[in-house]
Amino acid sequence: MNPRASLPLKVAYCLVLLGMIVPFGLAQSGWIGAATGGSAFFGISFVGPLLFLALGIYRIYLVARVPGILDSQTSTGFIAFMRVIGTLCLYFGAVVTVLGWVAGPLMRVFNTVKSESGVEYFVVGLYLTLAAGIGVVGLFLYEYSRLLAFERNALQTRD
Repeated sequence: MNPRASLPLKVAYCLVLLGMIVPFGLAQSGWIGAATGGSAFFGISFVGPLLFLALGIYRIYLVARVPGILDSQTSTGFIAFMRVIGTLCLYFGAVVTVLGWVAGPLMRVFNTVKSESGVEYFVVGLYLTLAAGIGVVGLFLYEYSRLLAFERNALQTRD
């Protein structure tokens, strides 16, 4: 029996991908991007980020439109452990991604004492940016565990 990807998993997967490809909101702008090194494609021309954006949007389209695209083979042992850890990290990353998008307005509402420099926005944005990396790790762990499960299944059916 092959595990089916649930709707919450698909939503978390798409949110983490969206958070990776479209760096907007408090957690990816201004001083936060400068402090964390900015984009992974900072030294490359605009072609790299546009290609990354196109591939990410295409993957989100596939996950949203094609049933079973995130399904995987049944696995045991370390592969199943990686899939569970990857799934948990995906959920955490989705929450952090959404928080990164709404942190600015929420802080303006709930932060009654503001500093002159606005360092509180910087600190919150920095921590959200760093925590969003957990979702990316979850994305890679989940996809790698799927790949290993498919390879193991192919080897078992070949023999």
